Formats: sequence, C-alpha cells, structure tokens
Amino acid sequence: MIEYIPKIKSKPKMVEVRSAWGGIPEILKDIINRFNIKMNVALEFGVERGYSTSALANYFKRVIGVDTFRYNISDLSQERPSEFYYVLKLLRTYPNIQLIESLFEDFIQYDIYDNYDLIHIDIIHKYEPTFICGEWSMKHSGCVLFHDTISCPEVMKAVQDLSDLYKFEFYNYKKSNGLGILIKK
Repeated sequence: MIEYIPKIKSKPKMVEVRSAWGGIPEILKDIINRFNIKMNVALEFGVERGYSTSALANYFKRVIGVDTFRYNISDLSQERPSEFYYVLKLLRTYPNIQLIESLFEDFIQYDIYDNYDLIHIDIIHKYEPTFICGEWSMKHSGCVLFHDTISCPEVMKAVQDLSDLYKFEFYNYKKSNGLGILIKK
C-alpha cells in the first residue's frame, strides 16, 4: 500500500447534504489526472444522499449511481422506506446522473456495460460484500475507489486482498475515513 498524497485540490459543486466523504471531492481531479482516467462513465455503488455522486458528476459525462436507498446509515440492519425519489430530487440539477434502485448483487448480474472509467464503492462495510463488489468492479474498470478504508478494518482487508490477488497498485488516502484507490498496473 502506498499513501496517497494529492498534489492538487479543487472543490467541485456538490449537493449540500451531510457525508462521511468529507474532503474527498477535493482530490478527485488529482486522482483523474494522476492516473490518466478517461472521464466518460463512472459507476457508484452506494449513493446514500448523493454527495459523492454529485462530486463525480463534475468530472464524468455520465454517472450511474446504484443503491437500495432503504437503509438506515447508523444501523444497516434497519430497513426504512425508499428515499429514491428524495435523492432523485436532490440531484435534479445534475442531468448526467442516472440513479438505479437496486442491490449491487442484482446490478452486477444484469449489467450490460463492459467497462467503466472509474468505479466507486461505498456499500455495507463488511469484508465479503466489499470483496465481491470490488472483484466485479476490478474486472470492469482500471480504477476502483473504496471509501472507509481507515474507519472500517474489514473494508481495508478486502481492498488489500483484492490488490494482492489481482496485482493492482493500492494507494490509500487517510483523510475522510480513508479512500482506497486500486489502479490496474
């Protein structure tokens, strides 16, 4: 693992909601530039209220956000009514965002696209779902981001194991609960 230290920071326009993503939007441009990422299509697993989705929409022509929009963030065992239309309304000023109400497991079974320029994963913070989603993502993108590598040891372990298994370079940004960056060599 290599510590990720951004060289440039810029603040994109984002939806105004609370988010654990904190200062990560400020380093997106640096990540895109440093790793020569094309900016056509980004895929995000775990939209919550659209903070990271809106940040990605500043850089990519199209952003696809996949989420159930149903879980209580403080207790993922507690399901709540869908917030899909609420989040859709929050993101209405971003015409390049497409939201899909789905479990990531269902989405990856039926996805018709073969390649994404960047995939961001911020789902349930357990080893197995992170590994499964990450493994699929690494087969569909040369750049996969994982939020909460510092705050959730199981996420960090899954990212490290994926990096070792698939020989992707592993960079880790320590701020804002941690952002793991896996880059195809």
